[in-house]
Amino acid sequence: MLYLYSLQTRTLMIYLLLFVLLILVLGLYNYSTPKRDFFKLYPHDDTFSQSLKEFQTQKTTEIEINNVKWTYYSGGQGAKTILFLHGMGGSYDLWWQQIQELEKDHKVISYSLPESIYNLEDTSNGIQAILEKEKVGTFIAIGTSMGGYISQYLVSTMPERIEKVVFGNTFPPNDIIINANKGKAKVIPYLPELVLLKLSDKKLHKELIPAANNSELLKAFLPSIPFSKKQFMNRYAVVIDRFEIDPSKPMLKSIPKLIIESNNDPLVQKELRTALIKLYPEAETYTFNKAGHFPYINEAKLYNEVLNSFLNNNNN
Repeated sequence: MLYLYSLQTRTLMIYLLLFVLLILVLGLYNYSTPKRDFFKLYPHDDTFSQSLKEFQTQKTTEIEINNVKWTYYSGGQGAKTILFLHGMGGSYDLWWQQIQELEKDHKVISYSLPESIYNLEDTSNGIQAILEKEKVGTFIAIGTSMGGYISQYLVSTMPERIEKVVFGNTFPPNDIIINANKGKAKVIPYLPELVLLKLSDKKLHKELIPAANNSELLKAFLPSIPFSKKQFMNRYAVVIDRFEIDPSKPMLKSIPKLIIESNNDPLVQKELRTALIKLYPEAETYTFNKAGHFPYINEAKLYNEVLNSFLNNNNN
């Protein structure tokens, strides 16, 4: 009888431990990562923080496209329109330093890609709806990373609408990224969002910040961008969504292009940077020296000078 009682007790304890473990796992999977505040992470009250605070008070617009809500910023009064396209981990305010510089002479639009969008076609449809709402015909596209990839898709599908284009810290259509991340792509869907965030933070502090000369601005701004597992997975799907482009076609070739890269970009390997330049041999190229993947943030003054030089050059 004592043996049976002891066995029942041990069995009960095992079931109890399994139940507690299940609760912990479910809690981990259902845990939503909190938004981190740039102004608590950034230790300085300087022109960078003041300009971001000012920009984030500006009104944004919401538009529903195929039952998906898009948020975007529209400002400036210029005759020409600049469309900013952010990277995989970005949002509309990623470009605040460029917007505040360029909206003096241009109309500017910067959107946040909704987390439910997972392909280039739906991305393009959303962008076109925003342009239609803003009564924009032709425009200048400035994209970085994933945004630079989307810009190439726009060039391939609507070249007649693009006056000039900037491909920043980006890559051409390729198989390299998907082949290099096959293993991770299989595991990530099963990881809790909190674990994925911790892994992203580790990469941020080990690779991305050091490559940008340990920029305090970048160190505070990147973690403050809203993050979700669904967003991460769907934007990766956009990055590996293949399309064909023939830049030798007269209309595509005639579009003035600027490639911006960094010689130590930890997210776009040299093989991809070289392939991008080879794909668009007529493009101008500007290479940042040891500025990392986000020179528009940590080297904004020089980045803006490069953009202004390209935009104001009437010979291209």
